[in-house]
Amino acid sequence: LRLEGLAREVVSRVQRMRKETGLAVSDRIRLQIWGASEIESAVSEYKEWIAGEVLARHVTVGRDGVVDEHEAHEVEIDGLHARVALTRDE
Repeated sequence: LRLEGLAREVVSRVQRMRKETGLAVSDRIRLQIWGASEIESAVSEYKEWIAGEVLARHVTVGRDGVVDEHEAHEVEIDGLHARVALTRDE
């Protein structure tokens, strides 16, 4: 249940970030999340569900150089820190 709760909070944060960055509701995105291992585990376990909820064509867990550090936003979820990067998918 803890991982499911973290996954739901990730969706909430990503939806807020979409709005803040001016993305349209229908825009497809690329999503990358890295940081606390528990958040990475939650995203890995619920990856398909998260992708559907936030309209992500690609969800990457971990810091594999997909985006520059400056493109990521620091988030805190239940005291755990993570970085979230989202970009519009063409």
